[in-house]
Amino acid sequence: MKLRILVLFFLCSSLFAGETLLTSKDVQSVMDDFFELHVDRKEMSPLVLERSLKIYLNQFDPSHAYLLQEEAVVYTKPNEKLLSTMQDEYTHNRFTTYFNLNKTIQNSVQRARQWRAGWEKNPQKMVSDAKNHEINASVDKEYAKNSQELQARHYDRFIRFMAFQMEELGAPTYEGKEKDLVALCEKQIRTLENDYLGVDDYGKSLPVQEQEHQVISRTLKSLANGLDAHSAYFSPDEAYAMKVQLEKGMCGIGVVLREGIEGISIREIISGGPAEKSGKIQAGDTIVAVDGDNIQGASFQRVLELMRGKEGTKTTLGIIRQTEKEPQFLTVDLVRRKIILDDKRVDVEAEPYGDGVIGKITLHSFYEGADGLSSETDIKNAIDELRAQGPLYGLVLDMRDNGGGFLSQAVKVGGLFISNGVVVISKYSDGSVKYYRSLDAERYYDGPLVVLISRGSASATEIVAQALKDYGVAVIVGDEQTYGKGTIQHQTITNARTDSFFKVTVGRYYTVSGKSTQIEGVKSDIVVPSAYQYEEVGEAFLDYPLPADQVPAAFDDNLSDVDPFARRWFQKHYTPNLQQVEEKWTVWIPQLKANSAKRMEQSRNYQQFLKQIKGELKPHEEIKAGSNDLQMGESVNIVKDMIFLSN
Repeated sequence: MKLRILVLFFLCSSLFAGETLLTSKDVQSVMDDFFELHVDRKEMSPLVLERSLKIYLNQFDPSHAYLLQEEAVVYTKPNEKLLSTMQDEYTHNRFTTYFNLNKTIQNSVQRARQWRAGWEKNPQKMVSDAKNHEINASVDKEYAKNSQELQARHYDRFIRFMAFQMEELGAPTYEGKEKDLVALCEKQIRTLENDYLGVDDYGKSLPVQEQEHQVISRTLKSLANGLDAHSAYFSPDEAYAMKVQLEKGMCGIGVVLREGIEGISIREIISGGPAEKSGKIQAGDTIVAVDGDNIQGASFQRVLELMRGKEGTKTTLGIIRQTEKEPQFLTVDLVRRKIILDDKRVDVEAEPYGDGVIGKITLHSFYEGADGLSSETDIKNAIDELRAQGPLYGLVLDMRDNGGGFLSQAVKVGGLFISNGVVVISKYSDGSVKYYRSLDAERYYDGPLVVLISRGSASATEIVAQALKDYGVAVIVGDEQTYGKGTIQHQTITNARTDSFFKVTVGRYYTVSGKSTQIEGVKSDIVVPSAYQYEEVGEAFLDYPLPADQVPAAFDDNLSDVDPFARRWFQKHYTPNLQQVEEKWTVWIPQLKANSAKRMEQSRNYQQFLKQIKGELKPHEEIKAGSNDLQMGESVNIVKDMIFLSN
C-alpha cells in the first residue's frame, strides 16, 4: 500500500456519482475494451496473469513489510499449473486465485496489527525513534525470510510513516501528545488496510457484494497494469482526481484539507473558490460536522464522501476555530461551484538584459479545459507579458518534472516555436501512422531558446523537447536524459459519457526525425545536472515497459495521411512554409558546452551540489547553494552565450 499524502480537494459528485459495484462477470468485459485498443496485447495470456499477481501484491505491500517470503512466493513465482488454472478461471469468470491472495493479505494485516498493539503501549519510545528516522522510504527487494525480520521491517515502516506525519504537523503540535500522534498514524494505516479486510472505518464487515467489488476492482487494476507500464484501470475517485489535473478545473467548495491530531482541518483555501468568497472559512479551522453528521473519528475518505454533491448544491460545515480566549464553534453554509485551478499552470519571470529581458517560463503540465484554458494560450500570454517589459532577447522554457498531459497541447506548444511542420508521429497496433502538424506559418517566438529538462520530464514534454531539438531551434539543457516515455495512451477519464475509467497504451510516438523517446528519453545537448541526475527515475526502471523502435523521418512532409480533398489546401498554404532544420545552434553547441562546463567548474556552489547528489559530500561540509535555482541560473547563462554568438 502506498503511503499517500492526506491532502485532497473536496470534489463534486456530478460527474462520477453512483459507482456501480463490480462482480466477477465484469472483468472480461472491461479487459476486452483494453485488448481492443492495446498496441500489442490482444488477449489474456499467462504472462499478463503472472504479472498481475505480482502487481496485486505490490499495490498492497511495496515495501515488503507485511508478507513472509514463504507466503508471497506462490504468487511472485507462480508455477505453470496455477497459471493454467487462472487462464481457465478467467474464461469462466472465476477469480479464485485473487480471492485467495486477498485472504493471505488479510492474515498478514491481522498479524501486523497485533505487533503494533504491543508497540503502541510505549508511544514516547515510538516518537523518539521517529525523530531520529529518515523519512525517505527504503524498499527491500526481497520478502523477509522469517518473522523477526518481517517484524523489524513493519516497525521501520510504521516509524517512517510517523516521521512523515511529524514533519507535516510540526513539533509544537505533537509535543506532549505522543499517544494521540501514534493513534492518528494507526488510524490512517488502518484506513488503508481496511480496504483489504472488507470492513468500514469502525471495523464492521461490509456487505458481501461490496467486499467482492473491492477484490474485483483490485484484480482489474492488476490485470490492466500487467499489459504494460502505463495501462491502468481507475476507480471513479481516482479518475476525477486525474481529470482535475488534465483540465485544471474542479467543482467543490475550494479548500485543501489535512488530517492531524485534532482531526481534519483546513490546510489551504483555494483562490476564487466558494470558501474564499464567503470569507467565513480560515486556514486552521477544524471540521467537526458535515451537514449535521458528526465526523469525529471518521476516516479522511469518509469525510470526502460526505462532502460530495452536485454543482449548485449547499453543504453546511460545523467548524471549531481556535481563538485567543477559547475555541469557537461555527456553522458555515457554502454552495459548490466550479473552480479554475491557477496553480501548477505557467510561471513567468523576467531577468533584465541590456535594454530588454531574458524570459523564464515554467510549464508544469500540458492541460486543456473549458473557456479556452490551455497550456498553449498560457505560454503565449507569458511571452506577451515578457515582451511588454522590453525586447525579449532570449527565453528559457522550463519543463523540469513536467509529466505531460494532452498530446494535442504538446503539438500546439511545440508549434509556437516553429512554422509549419510535423511535430509528432504516432503509430498504432494496426500499423497505421498519423502525423500531428503545426499549421501556423508564423513562429510566436524565434529567438535564442533553451529548453530545460530533468529526468522527471515525460511524455508530452519529451515530444516538445525532441521536436524543437530535431528542428534545431532550441538547445536542450538539464539532466543527461528525460524520463523516456514514448507511448500513447487513450483515456476515458475526460469522457463524460463513460462509466468505466481507464487508460490504455494504444501506440508509440516519434518526433519529426523518426526517433522514439521510449526508454532512452531526450538527450541533453548540455548536461547541467539536477538532484535527479543519479536517481533511478525513468521508464527503464518501471515494470513491463514497451521496447522502442523507429519510423522514417518526416521533415519533408509528403502529406501521405491527408485526405485527397484537403491535400490541395495543404499544398498551397502549408507546404511552402515548412520549418527547415536550423544549423546554427548545432554548430555552436561545442562552444556553449565548453562555456557552461567552465562556469560550473568554477562555481563552488555547483561543485558542492554535485558532491551532494553523488553522495560524496562529507559530514562537515556545508551546502552554500541556498535557495538559488542553480540549473535555471546556468540555463540563463547559456541563453546569454547564445545571444552573444548569434550577434
